[in-house]
Amino acid sequence: MQLTGRSKPASDGANAMLHTLSVFSRRIMEHLNQALFLWINASDPTATNLLIGRLLANTLVYLFPLYLVLNWVRADAAGREALLQAILAAIIAMVLSWAIAKVWYHPRPFAIGLGHQYLAHKATASFPSNHLSFIWAICAGLYLHPVRRRAALILGAIGLLVAWARIYLGVHWPLDMIGAFVTAIVAAAISAPARHHVIPRLRRTIEPFYHLVFAWAIRRGWLRA
Repeated sequence: MQLTGRSKPASDGANAMLHTLSVFSRRIMEHLNQALFLWINASDPTATNLLIGRLLANTLVYLFPLYLVLNWVRADAAGREALLQAILAAIIAMVLSWAIAKVWYHPRPFAIGLGHQYLAHKATASFPSNHLSFIWAICAGLYLHPVRRRAALILGAIGLLVAWARIYLGVHWPLDMIGAFVTAIVAAAISAPARHHVIPRLRRTIEPFYHLVFAWAIRRGWLRA
C-alpha cells in the first residue's frame, strides 16, 4: 500500500513533466513555423512576382487532373490502373484533410494578423493544405506503381512550387504543407491494398464506358483503346 501511495505522486509528476514538454515543444514548433513563414512570405513584391505567385498558387493545381485525363487516353492497362490509384488516394486525402480541419482548427496567417496577404481567401482552417493534400496524394498514388514513379516525382516537384506560392502569398503556413505531405502519404498507404484487386476491377468496369463514348476517336487511332 505504501508503494502505491508513493507511486501516485511520482506518476503525477511524470505526467506534469510530459505535459510541460508537450506545451514547450508545441510553442517551439509554432515559433519555427511563424519564423519560416515570415521568411518566405512576400513583404514588398513586384507586380511580376505577384502575378507569378498567383499563377503558381491557383493555376498549377489544374495540371494534375489534366494529367490524369490526358494520360488515360494513351495509357495501357498498367498505366490506367496507376491513374485510378492516384484518384483513389486523392479522394482519401480530401476526406482526411476535411476531418483534420474539423477536429483541429488552425488559423491562417492573415487571420491572426501576421505577414502580408496577396491572395483572396476565406479564413478557413489552414491545416493541412487542401491543394497540396490533393496534389501530393496524386503523386503518392502514382508512385505506388513503378510505371508512373518518374511522373510522380516530377509532379511532386511541381507541387513544391504550389506550396511555396501559397506561403509566399500569405494564405498558408509551412507547417500546413508538411501536414499535407503526411496526409498524402497516409492516403496513399490506405489506398495501397486496393492496388491488386479493386483497382484492376475498377479499370475493367470503366473501360467499356470509355470505349463507348470515344469509339469514333479510338477507331481513328486518336485515342488508345
